Amino acid sequence: MADPIAGGIEIPDLRRYTLELLRQVPPGKVTTYRALAIALGDPRAARAVGQIMATNEHPDVYPCYKVVHSDGSVGAYSAPGGTATKIEKLQADGVPIEDGRVVRLREHVFYQFQTEKPLERLRRLQEELSGRVVREPALSLSDIRTVGGVDLAYPGPWEGVGAYVALDRGTGRVLAAKTHRCEVTFPYIPTYLAFREMPVLLPLLQQVRDEGKLAEVLLVDGSGILHHRHAGIASHLGVLLDHPTVGVIKRLLYGSVDVKGMEKGEVRPVRDPQTGDVIGMAVKTHERADPLYVSIGHKVGLEMAVELVRELSGKHKLPEPIRRAHELCTQEARARRSQEGRTAPLLQADTGSAEKPKEGAQRQKKPRQMALDL
Repeated sequence: MADPIAGGIEIPDLRRYTLELLRQVPPGKVTTYRALAIALGDPRAARAVGQIMATNEHPDVYPCYKVVHSDGSVGAYSAPGGTATKIEKLQADGVPIEDGRVVRLREHVFYQFQTEKPLERLRRLQEELSGRVVREPALSLSDIRTVGGVDLAYPGPWEGVGAYVALDRGTGRVLAAKTHRCEVTFPYIPTYLAFREMPVLLPLLQQVRDEGKLAEVLLVDGSGILHHRHAGIASHLGVLLDHPTVGVIKRLLYGSVDVKGMEKGEVRPVRDPQTGDVIGMAVKTHERADPLYVSIGHKVGLEMAVELVRELSGKHKLPEPIRRAHELCTQEARARRSQEGRTAPLLQADTGSAEKPKEGAQRQKKPRQMALDL
């Protein structure tokens, strides 16, 4: 049920774990997306539960027809026959349905799951890891000669393609480029992105290190300490690799800052709303784009992180190593989809940090509609 990752971290196969929970729902009962999310350990996972139900490949084994909305509405069903089939199955189970809703839902809803609540364990792990983050630079800015960038794209909801690109800081010349593709078994859940992306990015970066091509500093398309528990994907990678990393995101998910009227090159501090501490910087890298949000990942200072992002952004909003990595993983993911004859839009890295809707937003819309019980 778990995939071992470096540093003693085990990432649960949350997709399988959620589907297995369905087998606990007894005849004549239903459950809800929110109830399943709570059984996983965090009600914010309700939308992820919706995605898992919508991509259930074995509805005869894992009875996703038993999952309804918190208001009792039956909702969609991904198996043949859609909602009509779902209603038939529920009625055959003895669940009364009228006008597309479960009658007297409270009498029929099931909450009593036997569960380890894996998300609670992962939150504790994030809190522990945040204490291991080094917030001082391991080397001076003038000594940095190579900078790398990493990003992800998703050919499908359960497959990830990670890309790494390293550049010479002085010339901008590409020194290395590599991709890694693998199955992803952890859905996107706000504040848990590291557990979705690490199984792709960590093996990629370990391969790069083994080849002697790991840049002196890594820019990561994701948060560092600018995170609810001060442990985003940039900090995870930095701590596990024991290597300098910088977190770079496009949309602020945590923290407080006023970015109105910012001009190109300007920076403003992002403060933790709980403590008032500065945990990142808003950085305006392009005059016609919203600012980026930069934070310490591991073994860098905030001033150094900001300077690298400003310097490497050039004519574009994103710093060049991340921009190149983004192009590479997107190209690889599209090639993968083309090989398999898929026609639905490509899913980009689902960090919730896009400046505009992702290409995959339409594909994800259905499961999100199924999870209106947040």
